[in-house]
Amino acid sequence: MHKAPNRRRAFTPGKRSAFTLIELLVVIAIIAILAAILFPVFAQAREKARQASCTSNLKQVGLAMLMYAQDYDETLPWAAYNPAGQPLVMWYDLVEPYVRSGAAGVMSPVTGPVGRRDVAFYRCPGFAANVRAPKQPGDPDPTAFPAAQLDPAMSYVVNGNVIPMMHSSFPGVTFPGRITSLAALNAPAELVLTAHGRGVRPAIAGDDWHSGCTGNETGFPVTPNPAIADASNYCAARFQHSEGSVYLLGDGHVKWFRGPNSWRARSTTNVAYQKSLAPNAAAWFRLD
Repeated sequence: MHKAPNRRRAFTPGKRSAFTLIELLVVIAIIAILAAILFPVFAQAREKARQASCTSNLKQVGLAMLMYAQDYDETLPWAAYNPAGQPLVMWYDLVEPYVRSGAAGVMSPVTGPVGRRDVAFYRCPGFAANVRAPKQPGDPDPTAFPAAQLDPAMSYVVNGNVIPMMHSSFPGVTFPGRITSLAALNAPAELVLTAHGRGVRPAIAGDDWHSGCTGNETGFPVTPNPAIADASNYCAARFQHSEGSVYLLGDGHVKWFRGPNSWRARSTTNVAYQKSLAPNAAAWFRLD
């Protein structure tokens, strides 16, 4: 009885079977689909890391401010002041001994006469000159400040209503508020101490209500320099992390709050300017 002949092709050494064009296209399509799914996830993970960094930094700032206040009769520091003929001193200088970030001799601009070490601690990892601010139809772009006025190491700004500024150009005037003691803080867990800014001044008023976010904030002097009082320094920085921003509150805790649907919009929930104007918010710059 004869066996049927084996009709399988003999293996030829050195000969390889190649992918067909269809197989290659399928593999490429699968890779493209996976990339489209994973890239946004990676971007979100990076943004969460930046947010965590700012949360940690502001937590340390809060502890430093409370320690400063304990050493100075329970009084919060100045946001900025320069007695006549003296260099400008900002709150970054005043809390530096408690933070020890290596930014001694804080001075703006970086090339100023005292000099400034632009350390990562005071620089938001997500800081950008072109802010990622949402707009609604008809909204203008935020104010474009000259590059010479932008200082990324002023990414964090204090609430000037309780940590004000004083300048020799305006003798006897503090703005936008007045120096405040810890005992005078009403409901500190609901009061903003520090927020994000656009790097043009160390303090803001948080006024997205009266300013329309395109004018000057309440309490600031009128000057030819828009960087002094322009409300977009705060309004357009409310979206620094995942369509929201990180805030330090008066009791020392730090929390992320979502911003409104436009950089020009008034906040009536989450963080608002004034409690009497937006009583349903969770935190305010002014509690009156």
